[in-house]
Amino acid sequence: MAAWSPSDIDPSSEGHGTLEILEVIKLFEAHEIPCCVVGISALKYFGAWRMRRDWELCVPTELAEKACSLLKSAPHHEKYVQCDHDAPPQVHSLLHTFPRFKMRGYNLYFDIFPAEDCHFACTPLNFEWSLMGIPYPKLAIFAQSLLDTLDMVGLCDLIDGMNLTDEWGDKNLDLTGTNDVSWALAKNENIRASVPLTMGSFFFEADEGPLKTRELWEEQVRTKQKRIGEELSALHVTRFRAQDDQDPRLRKRQFC
Repeated sequence: MAAWSPSDIDPSSEGHGTLEILEVIKLFEAHEIPCCVVGISALKYFGAWRMRRDWELCVPTELAEKACSLLKSAPHHEKYVQCDHDAPPQVHSLLHTFPRFKMRGYNLYFDIFPAEDCHFACTPLNFEWSLMGIPYPKLAIFAQSLLDTLDMVGLCDLIDGMNLTDEWGDKNLDLTGTNDVSWALAKNENIRASVPLTMGSFFFEADEGPLKTRELWEEQVRTKQKRIGEELSALHVTRFRAQDDQDPRLRKRQFC
């Protein structure tokens, strides 16, 4: 179902739609559906320089259907409409299978993710809030989920955005085992069921491991300076952090 209209306008917060997304989250909370922002938006909150297409909202797996039904019920269906994904399936991802919504009249899209895909319990005990009032997974919760699901691109962005260290990992993460192999196997079964079976369809599947989380963590942390481009190397301690930068969460930023 297409929902775009040439008359759509940009949302609040310099076009980022932060206030509108906060309105969706508060609607969920009013109906006892915990919700936090994950994915690229969470990486941006933690200091990564990423471009966002849709906002990604995580809700408890058992409440995902309730959240979607709420948005499609009166009177909320006058403000939100479910729409198709306009991008093809992505590798290692089930995004194309999750509900996508648009705010009517605005260039603003958001996706509903079940917590099982995000690999952490979607409960306020695991949230922290931006200065704009948006809930995100706590730093350690988010880092552990990226590590356990072998999301190395996201993990590197998080490490570089927050300038995380070996010592921080020792204090805040469980580095004693391997990635979650059973989670990866279950996800790959769902991926295989969601894409046409071809000679190359296995490329969509997630890495299964097992890989030792301590080795993965140490490798990504100890190579963060190698990821700095030459044009930034004299001024930055990571790709995203200049020398003497403060924690990005301490600044009020319109986009998060």
